[in-house]
Amino acid sequence: MKTIVICPDRRAEVAFLARKTPLALVPVLGSTLLSRWLTALAERGVKAVTILASDRPDQIRKEVGHGEKWGLKIDVLAEARELSVAEASQRSGTEGVVLADRLPALPDAPLFESYAGFFAALKLWLPLAGKARVGAREIAPGIWAGLRCKIDPEATLVAPCWLGENVWVRADAVVGPDAFIEDAAMVDKHAEVAATWIGTRTYVGSLTQVKNSLAWADGLLNHTNGSFAEIVDIFLLGDLQGEHGFARSSPWYGQMAALILLVLTSPILLLAWWKNRGINNLFLKRRAAVPTAVGTASLREMDYAELNGFRGKWRRWPQLWSITHGDFTWVGNRPLTRAQATQLETEFEQLWLAAPIGLFSLADTFGDGDFDDTARAHASFYAVHASARVDRDILRKALFRSSHSP
Repeated sequence: MKTIVICPDRRAEVAFLARKTPLALVPVLGSTLLSRWLTALAERGVKAVTILASDRPDQIRKEVGHGEKWGLKIDVLAEARELSVAEASQRSGTEGVVLADRLPALPDAPLFESYAGFFAALKLWLPLAGKARVGAREIAPGIWAGLRCKIDPEATLVAPCWLGENVWVRADAVVGPDAFIEDAAMVDKHAEVAATWIGTRTYVGSLTQVKNSLAWADGLLNHTNGSFAEIVDIFLLGDLQGEHGFARSSPWYGQMAALILLVLTSPILLLAWWKNRGINNLFLKRRAAVPTAVGTASLREMDYAELNGFRGKWRRWPQLWSITHGDFTWVGNRPLTRAQATQLETEFEQLWLAAPIGLFSLADTFGDGDFDDTARAHASFYAVHASARVDRDILRKALFRSSHSP
């Protein structure tokens, strides 16, 4: 049996949803709309599917491949415009044609006629979504959570709500009612989300209140009146896509600055020797760090050093040599041991390892611990939003704190 699936073209009524992806690939409580359709067709016994895509067909092809995920044979054909069901049926000579503009189980709930209609369909789909996704569980009546969710004990979840896979809800955040958080999103401390859909890999900042809205990356749209805002403050609402191509070492002038500072401050070695005299401790403490991505069996470790007997940032003095040697940068994320790296649970937390190892980190500017929840949030946030301006700001603030610490 062969079926034709027509992907919806851009719709002016829901232009916001098509900002990042074709409408067929919009996530609907875990899976994309197109994936929902392919799953349903496979369950009906369909063996071959032809997908007609007029909006970004390259993204459609990348998403579906050749159909192995669903046990289907899939061909993706690019079209100049969205064909009607009648046109596609006449062209192919088959009546097996569907327009993927609504969920298969909700034929009377169109997704793309209005934002209000999209949100209403999400509410109708919630009771079925958990049963349709492997690993999703109802952790309380009307509250669904996917695999590897991290929910702080002090966070409040109000039914009905949905948390996708790898979602992180931090302390004192309030999520719900009618909150739908897609995969790999984060709701930070004291944030409030209600009557709102949060798109994949979206950061909702601390103390941010999002209600009656659709929020995806840095875009915010009120689904009741259609008003739209682009959020420029990345600490309020931002994208967690993490596509930086980081340099793993400082440029030559950064390495030279570290060497010069190392020489100018070398008398600190005498103080370190004095602090450790009369005891069996060496004044340099050797450490091991993981510089590569977590999840492999052969995580390569590298050595670095700290000053023994020192508190605060001064114990990092030997790491100036690590900058000179090209293992560290001036600004990045702090080094982790193998054991710490394996404790990074969600996709957002694992972004810690996407950035280079730095002498100073974003967490340093807030005086956070080395590996507490707040340090993890700041490290992952930096991995996504790092820039030359951010690095300069972190370096300035971290050096100021270091100069005033004991």
